[in-house]
Amino acid sequence: MSASRMKSSSFSKSGKGRNNENGEDTRAQWSTQSFTIEDIQQQFTFPQIIKCNQQSILVKRESPIPINLAQPILLYDKRTIRKLLARNVTFDPQLQRYTENDETVVIPADYEGSFLRLQSRTAKESTNHKTIESLAQHHVRAFINMTKLTAFVIGYNQQVNNYIKVDYTPGNVFLIEGAFQGSARVRTESKFLHMKSNSVQQVRYLKCKDEKDVFILIPMSHLGEFVEILQSPFGNGKMAVSSENLIATQKFPIVVRFVSGKNRPRLTSFSGLFTLLDSFEETTIVGCILDQQGFTMIELPIASPLTFQLALNSSDLFGHPIVRKALRLCDAKSHAFCRDLKYKFKFAQQIKQIGGRPLTARSSVSSQDDDTPPSATNSARFGVTTTYIYL
Repeated sequence: MSASRMKSSSFSKSGKGRNNENGEDTRAQWSTQSFTIEDIQQQFTFPQIIKCNQQSILVKRESPIPINLAQPILLYDKRTIRKLLARNVTFDPQLQRYTENDETVVIPADYEGSFLRLQSRTAKESTNHKTIESLAQHHVRAFINMTKLTAFVIGYNQQVNNYIKVDYTPGNVFLIEGAFQGSARVRTESKFLHMKSNSVQQVRYLKCKDEKDVFILIPMSHLGEFVEILQSPFGNGKMAVSSENLIATQKFPIVVRFVSGKNRPRLTSFSGLFTLLDSFEETTIVGCILDQQGFTMIELPIASPLTFQLALNSSDLFGHPIVRKALRLCDAKSHAFCRDLKYKFKFAQQIKQIGGRPLTARSSVSSQDDDTPPSATNSARFGVTTTYIYL
């Protein structure tokens, strides 16, 4: 890498340099040569400061990049681990059904959270139980309601036959305790005698416990869509499993229900359901956007086609207040960030040249023209490939 030609810039928005600890005006001096993430990890040690060549990024207008890639990035450390790739499952209030969208997340093997496995391979699969009685007949231990469910809360004084009616929205988990025979007062009307009367009828219920450990009764005749929750494949009597367990034992695809974890992913809508598509091993570089308006942790796949300029004077820049703050943030937060469930933001990257020959020009990310990436058919023609970042 030659330092004879270099560009200078500062981290401050005004373009003026900020003083380091020695009182000197420190500016970033960028390499004229561009590097991929793989080039950087092979040729240099971390931490490093880089700047993305963003002129070749193509995004959809309705899905702008949620971070400012115009800002410099502090690359902090390398990480290789196996992950789950999962598609987001959302609930459509108009259709009153679950459906998958294009948003995906990755779940590392060391994620400190747990999931429940459902007896469904995709959100569109129609192998659900249609009545509560069907769950009892098939000796289901636990289930999730995919449609609205109405039940009756069992009071502390079970000698009093007065239960409070409660409605559960789709997506709740219930642990089955067993069948229950009870009586219900039913109001009837005789058209012939023009009389109304109350009668007591015997009704069969399924006794369950909800996620708040509240005991409820659900009539066996209750209609809807209910999916069985599978027990752990390890025969330990538990139901929740870790991402590491899922990677080791599970065949894909399968729908899972989020149970526990520190942070929710950055999704437009989060129902708690995911369709696990596959598992894969990947090497990434974790880092931080150097933006004094707000630091953002980021993970870049080593296979990304994005190119970057390298700060030639990184050692001098480490004394810059913004860089020092970012380094402290990475020291404190990067380990937890790496292990967390992350949103996979996908976009397109245009390759300007192939074999030294320029390709047909396309709009840049900062252009006011249509930035929408070309179709899959025309992607090769325009030299466009898809890439992603983790947030």
